[in-house]
Amino acid sequence: MSSFARNVGNLPFNETFDVNNYQDIVWVTNGARHNWLSSGGWQGGGAAQIFPISNGQGYNGVGQFTGMNTEQLNVRWLMRHGPGFNSAGFDETKVIIMNRIDYRERPMIIGRGQDWRTWGACDNTVCRYEGGDYWPDGTDSFKIGDPPFHREDEWISVELEANARTGIIRLYITTQDGEHNGLYVQQTMSTPGGEFNYVDVIGGYFNTAAPASPDNYFIIDELVIDDSYIGPPAGFIVGNPPNPPILE
Repeated sequence: MSSFARNVGNLPFNETFDVNNYQDIVWVTNGARHNWLSSGGWQGGGAAQIFPISNGQGYNGVGQFTGMNTEQLNVRWLMRHGPGFNSAGFDETKVIIMNRIDYRERPMIIGRGQDWRTWGACDNTVCRYEGGDYWPDGTDSFKIGDPPFHREDEWISVELEANARTGIIRLYITTQDGEHNGLYVQQTMSTPGGEFNYVDVIGGYFNTAAPASPDNYFIIDELVIDDSYIGPPAGFIVGNPPNPPILE
């Protein structure tokens, strides 16, 4: 386990993972492992591969990122799940956790589901999914899982935006086929206000463990932290996308 912390200073902050010099932000606990992929990232660059926890519950991914004081915080990264990730049988996963200076409720993305997994925009653990509040009802159009579901073993651009002034948490998802391209779901904060000062973890806090497997992993690439909307990298969509939603 590393010291898992970096003061990012002024925004924007970028980490491409193309060089294996980011050990200060590798966060693996309870049997989780990290592997640097020198050419396994999006477009053939480097990337961080994480094999999740195999004992108890704990953190695995990259973080913490400190030193920002901003009313709006946006974090965007590319994520790819291994072909054995969903079948490993994880329960709830907190994919990212944002924190404010005065310790109000924390914006999160939480993955939940049964034979599949989907993501919700959350105020602490109070979540809004495309299909259902708190827990997804199965009608969600974005699912990670084995056939007949999909999105395992493919790159996804995911961005969480939290605005302490407006009290809105927004989850943006973009897939390379263009089926998803922009705002996916949003949630309101129970107590707006304050400023964001650090990102706890990107990748996940896992409430349950799963047996270690060579196919049970996720990959993180092209991380950006900023104080405004970021969007997917140029050229990420390779399909015929519909028109993206108009943002307020």
